[in-house]
Amino acid sequence: MGMVYRRKKKDPLTGKLVETGPYWMKYYDCGKPYYEPTKKTKKKEALAELTKAENKILQGQQEDPKVHETKFDDLVELLQQEYALKGRKTWVRRQQHINHLKKDFGKIRVKSIKSEKLYGYVQKRLSEDARNSTINRELDCLHRMMVLGTKHDPPKVARIPDFPKLTEDNVREGFFEHDEFLALRGAAADHLKLAMTIAYYTGMRQGEIIGPQGLKWEQVNLEEGTIRLAIKDTKTKIARVIYMTGDFLLVMMKMKELRDQHYFDCPYVCHLRGQAIKQMKRSWKTACQRVGLEGRTFHDLRRTGVRNLVRAGVPETVAMKISGHKTRAVFDRYNITSEEDLKEAATQLGNYIDRKKVTLMVTPDAFDVQSENREEVKPIERFEDKMELARGLEPPTCGLQNRCSAN
Repeated sequence: MGMVYRRKKKDPLTGKLVETGPYWMKYYDCGKPYYEPTKKTKKKEALAELTKAENKILQGQQEDPKVHETKFDDLVELLQQEYALKGRKTWVRRQQHINHLKKDFGKIRVKSIKSEKLYGYVQKRLSEDARNSTINRELDCLHRMMVLGTKHDPPKVARIPDFPKLTEDNVREGFFEHDEFLALRGAAADHLKLAMTIAYYTGMRQGEIIGPQGLKWEQVNLEEGTIRLAIKDTKTKIARVIYMTGDFLLVMMKMKELRDQHYFDCPYVCHLRGQAIKQMKRSWKTACQRVGLEGRTFHDLRRTGVRNLVRAGVPETVAMKISGHKTRAVFDRYNITSEEDLKEAATQLGNYIDRKKVTLMVTPDAFDVQSENREEVKPIERFEDKMELARGLEPPTCGLQNRCSAN
């Protein structure tokens, strides 16, 4: 059985203990006492709060008082644990999001994070010229942290507020035509050529191609013409097999020959003097400037690879397995339509209509009328005839009606 009470304080004049402040409540859960403020100054209202707390216990919905003490760093720890357990490789990016969030939410308790504060954070980041997509990713990070807090036992978060969502209109839509790719590959540094070729023909992610976790020769079988990516090598944790033919296979064979001659112990398919390529922003930018393709990104090659697979007639489900897309929604973002596609669609439509004109069925009656070089009756004239008949009037005569009556 619980109770409500007011804390006592010693009166400096009389020296007696007097009740002061709002009411507190004491209740039990599994024999353990809990003390919480009701924030009510009237006893009747305080008893109502006590009843609510006891009913939650009976229904198994009671919140641990420690939920009100959860700090931002506590949730960061939960998120870091999740990334470690699931083996995710994007923790560095999450740390960037956390650093921005910590400036506004790091010094307050999580229970104080309300929708009003979230909207204020959005306004602040917009004033700092942050992109809508960047702000959304930061809020997604905080939302995931709070979700993990609610799932923790005992819960560290009691309630998740409504999160704002900004419209993203800066989604990249770049891709390469084949002549652009050949020009860029010709102008690129030697260590960049092979990475470009793999991305262009397969749509593989940059992280699957270069870096310490990138593609290795043990995953390549030149006799079979295959690249095998294990579950641990992919972002979506789905194993893939990619087949190589034509120019792609010839380039891989040539690079394997050069590697065996000069860097026999190097395990990486794409390397720089026998070492894994950590980043290639500078060499990429230089190559793009040489051929007048400034502003293009390496990721545009992945979009191009997906687009080429679809244009080549490969079923989209198969193309998704090759590129490693797990969901159709994301795949559709990569399957970009170019002006050439629209032009080709218009040509196909024109050809279809031309075929329909040739194959239209012509009745003998219509052929006889055409042979007599009759005067054409417009649809609007026929419509007016019907209107005159509806009014009970004789429709105006025309050459066609005279011929019909003669027949």
